[in-house]
Amino acid sequence: VFSNFAFSFSIISVLTGITTLYNTGLTFGGPISLVYGWFIAGGFTMFVGLSMAEICSSYPTSGGLYYWSARLAGRNWAPFASWFTGW
Repeated sequence: VFSNFAFSFSIISVLTGITTLYNTGLTFGGPISLVYGWFIAGGFTMFVGLSMAEICSSYPTSGGLYYWSARLAGRNWAPFASWFTGW
């Protein structure tokens, strides 16, 4: 369960996104770009979460992300995909 949370949290990149890009968006796009940007980014993040939930329900295993990437990558790419996911 924690690996799923950690993977999703690292994709979202909340801390780095807020601290580095807040001023840029506010300067060049104004407040409306920040409001719409949060909703659009939140929608796409929900798509990532829904796709991970679909994979989790299709391949219920304790291996989690390593197993999913190996299984979905195919026989030739399975070792590399698992290693890259863990790295």
